[in-house]
Amino acid sequence: MPPSSLAVALLYLSALTISAALLPLHSSGCTRQTESSKETPEHRGPPVDVRTEVDKAEITPDETLTFRVVLEADPGIDVSLPEVGSRIEGLRIVEMIDEGPTVVEGRKKTQRVFKLKADLAGSYILPGVEVHYKDAGGEEHKAATGQIFVTVKRPESQAPQTGERGLKDIKPLQKIERPLPRGVLIASICSALGLAGLLAGILFYRKRKHKTERTLTPEERAQKELQDLLASGLLEEGRAREFVFGLSMVFRRYLERKYSIRAAEHTTEEIMADLRGCERIDEDRKRATRSFLAEVDPVKYRGVEPSEEEVRAWIGTLESFLQVPVAALEAEGLEEAA
Repeated sequence: MPPSSLAVALLYLSALTISAALLPLHSSGCTRQTESSKETPEHRGPPVDVRTEVDKAEITPDETLTFRVVLEADPGIDVSLPEVGSRIEGLRIVEMIDEGPTVVEGRKKTQRVFKLKADLAGSYILPGVEVHYKDAGGEEHKAATGQIFVTVKRPESQAPQTGERGLKDIKPLQKIERPLPRGVLIASICSALGLAGLLAGILFYRKRKHKTERTLTPEERAQKELQDLLASGLLEEGRAREFVFGLSMVFRRYLERKYSIRAAEHTTEEIMADLRGCERIDEDRKRATRSFLAEVDPVKYRGVEPSEEEVRAWIGTLESFLQVPVAALEAEGLEEAA
């Protein structure tokens, strides 16, 4: 074989060897790239999420605490916020607002906001919330929150002072060297008797007043509360929403006393469900009850600002509702006596 042909053959064999060596490396690189491109399924949370929150953990009796209950659920799951207001103890509910439902990132979101105040300093516990629901497969689940602890502190102006400006040590008892004069002793006894008589009079008056209030009919008590609300000056100050909130509470407390149902914290539908089986209220008054509550609920829960004509009309409706015929009252009295 000529030298030139031998050189060409050697070059050809070298090229084949290099190609065979590079082929596995190229395949291995392709394999690694395919494995790294696999997508990881997106992690999703529970189908229903409920939580509670407050805007502050410490307040004074002059401040308002905002307590919020939030419920989020995936589409297609039937779940609603439970009743919470009646389980709030020690704190006064000055306003309750329902917000939603709205759709946030594909999930239905509902909120219930309570505005709370405390009359006394101390520690309070806001209740936890628990909801039950079924998933798409029909399996039952539960979502719950824990309790929230709130501290109500006295204002700094009322806080007890310590140190040099605080309480001083009590001085030891000193022996009186001579007895009290006769006149001073008699005056002290008379003062004590007079104070005891005054206390007895106050207790008698309060007991008599309390007894008188207990004998008032539900209609009379509601009328008295309505007159107090009208005299509060809220309408004159342009605070119509607060006035309508009070108007609703007068009517709901009347329903509680009259028909022995829980109406102060229940929704309109829950109140009507309680009255549905009550034989002491006729169908006309049931319809009037639903109509009144349905008209004032948007003002109470959704922040709708009422007109002056609407407020006057609702006052007249409530006054008419409380004007029960004398014959009906006598009939109820005979039923209770029987």
